[in-house]
Amino acid sequence: MANTSFLQCLGLAGFRAYLAPKTFDFSKKRSIAIFAPNGHGKSSVIDALEFMLSKEGTLERLGLRTINNNAGFVALAHNLAEEAKITPMVIMDLITGKAVTSGSRAAAGANRPMPAVATTLNGCLTVSPIIRGHALRTFVEAETPEQRYTSVATWLQLGPLVEVQKNLRVLRSQVKAAAEDKSDLQRLDAQFAKETLQAVKTWDAAALLTFANASVLSPLDRNLSFSALATSDPAYVALDARCKAEQEQVGLAGLRQIRNAAAALWSEVTIEKTGVTGVSGAIPNFVAAIAALPPAQAKEAEERSKAASAAFQALWEAAEPVFAQESATPTECPVCDTPIAATSAGSVAAVRAHLAKHLAELADYAAAKKALDSANGAASRAHMQLMAALPGLIGLLGDDDPVKAELIAYQSAVASWPHGDAPRADEVESAIGALLGTVKQSIAEIEAKQGDHTYTKAKTKIDRLIELQAERNIALRTQSELGTLSEALTAQAAIISAEIRKKVQALLDKLQTPVNDIYRVIQGANAAPIRLELPAEEDTNQQRLNLVIDFAKNRKGVQPGGYLSDSQIHSVALALRLAAIKQFNSAAPIIALDDIVTSYDADHRRAISGLMASMFGDCQIIITTHDERFFNYLKDQLESKAWHFTRIIGVDPTFGPRFADHKVSDEMIEARWNNGESAANEMRQAEEEWLLGICRDFGVSIRIRPLEKAYSYERSELACALASFLKDAKLEPALVAGVNNRFLTSLQKGEIENFGSHFQDGLYGNGSIGDEKARWAEFKAFRSQFGCKRCGRTKFQRPISLKKPVCAHDGCEAQFELSAAAGAAS
Repeated sequence: MANTSFLQCLGLAGFRAYLAPKTFDFSKKRSIAIFAPNGHGKSSVIDALEFMLSKEGTLERLGLRTINNNAGFVALAHNLAEEAKITPMVIMDLITGKAVTSGSRAAAGANRPMPAVATTLNGCLTVSPIIRGHALRTFVEAETPEQRYTSVATWLQLGPLVEVQKNLRVLRSQVKAAAEDKSDLQRLDAQFAKETLQAVKTWDAAALLTFANASVLSPLDRNLSFSALATSDPAYVALDARCKAEQEQVGLAGLRQIRNAAAALWSEVTIEKTGVTGVSGAIPNFVAAIAALPPAQAKEAEERSKAASAAFQALWEAAEPVFAQESATPTECPVCDTPIAATSAGSVAAVRAHLAKHLAELADYAAAKKALDSANGAASRAHMQLMAALPGLIGLLGDDDPVKAELIAYQSAVASWPHGDAPRADEVESAIGALLGTVKQSIAEIEAKQGDHTYTKAKTKIDRLIELQAERNIALRTQSELGTLSEALTAQAAIISAEIRKKVQALLDKLQTPVNDIYRVIQGANAAPIRLELPAEEDTNQQRLNLVIDFAKNRKGVQPGGYLSDSQIHSVALALRLAAIKQFNSAAPIIALDDIVTSYDADHRRAISGLMASMFGDCQIIITTHDERFFNYLKDQLESKAWHFTRIIGVDPTFGPRFADHKVSDEMIEARWNNGESAANEMRQAEEEWLLGICRDFGVSIRIRPLEKAYSYERSELACALASFLKDAKLEPALVAGVNNRFLTSLQKGEIENFGSHFQDGLYGNGSIGDEKARWAEFKAFRSQFGCKRCGRTKFQRPISLKKPVCAHDGCEAQFELSAAAGAAS
């Protein structure tokens, strides 16, 4: 598959549990299985892949921010990364055919952009390649049919169609709701009832026409009536003409215009809450603005004189923190080096007071200048508004009206401001007040003579009824159009949903077979079949996906959560995810499985490991598990040429997880000595690692451990078990020079190592580097005996049928015999 993409390597540094850089190389063996007890950092490998593929640059369980139960992206970086000067990051190499692309992503800081290599890999993935055991039940039990439909539709690459389907459904619901909404008509009925004094409580065209003729027109003219409530009706044309004639005859229109123009210049107003009477209008506003200018000008001039030295403002502001009470007190001027005591101020306190005084004066001047600018602006605006309002009233008054002469003289005086003196407004305000009183009285007398029934009032009422009628017609038309649109959308949605249904069902049928195949491999050939079903065709909501099983003859099409065990529910979810990855991620068949066998017994674990071998051999798989039996099943059933099997043997806070291949080397021990440091701890760990490895290769017998320490062996236990095995196999290691007893007995005690790695009570109890070097030379001499005499390799195996181990190399397989030890005692 030339166009298929696989991970070439995955590197972690300062990321999650991994402080020191760790690289997982997939160039020789494409897949890996990692065993480790809980809390040893195995899941951090899966986290690294999830982080690289995350658009937000975080993990789903962490979130972006530290809030509620989320730790936020800050939890990505190892807590000691900054102290160790390690940049937290994840590195990825992707191979497609023979082309390799590389990239890295920072795991700390606000900016964590996705590298191009991760974007490329994301483009190859339809389904997330990561399956975590703790989340397997979600798809089966927690997700609603709607959520499940969206997930599967995304797997099937139907995301855009689903969005169209969803938006069309929402739009159809909204249009239908609007078409059935009667609130506008109910509001208009309430308005009709109010305008007709409850004579027409709900819409009735005939009743409304009767009200207009009998209650509005009849009191004015019994011969005037509407045949239809419309502006084109002859009665409305006649009503409009009579209204205009009425206003011209009595002069109401002109009087109201004069009243409004005069009130814009000056009028008395009474505040309802307080009952206080005041004045408003362009003239009072101008008078108040002019009166506010002199105080503002005087205040500005006063503060300007105080702040005459404003040129020194920058210097004062720079000097203020130097002489602040919180800072160290200077003994000399920071500018000229003059001793503070020799200055005119004489002391730091006096300098501080001087600065505070002048800075305060500058602040007062700034406030006064701002107030003056504001007063000038208000006066200019009031002047413009007054000059615009005066011509309105002047033009309405007759030439012989004395008020007009007063206004013209005042207008001339106002026009000369601000170059001339501000005009007095007392006389013109009195004249306008008298004019308003006369006009208001004339209007009231005319309206009293007219009474309630005037053509003007009748026309206003009819206009309001026609307006409400037009508004109702628009509401009815809108409702009708929305109803038509709703029907069209329903028909269109049915066509689109039917086509999408065909596509989804065809792909579901394609997915359903591999799902059941995988499920039967795990749960057995008689396992109840799983069905992915869409709603019936007549169901208007097609955006649902039901996950059901035929549990029994009388329990068909039931929800799995109510009938299956934990193991079976996990198997349903696992089968769905694996089938989807296999089916839809063909461009990058990568699978990451994180602790997926929690709910399974031994037989099912073996079945899952067999499933990996039989159905997913062409995939790249990363498996992490804390289950050693499952790990062993994987080693038994998967090809070693394609799989790398490793285990985490411990977690070093200053390093991170230590794998089985992270064993202490001779070079590491010698480096400690070269730096003048004790290597006792490293020696002890190296001896234990060698003992554990050789005991595993030889298949020695060892006592079963307590549950709390199931896989933890003491050095003394391993040494005893190895000694017992060698004795039974009639293999006698040569004595090591310098050791007065059998070296395995010496290993059990570990006296030299314990001197360096344990606290000693004696004053001279600590071991020396010389003692450590001698001890290490003895260990190396003993270790040298455990090599293949034919090929020199140090890896062995012992099938159950053999008493002695054989070389583990395929081309050798020589029976183990002890080699001569370097420096052996005679």
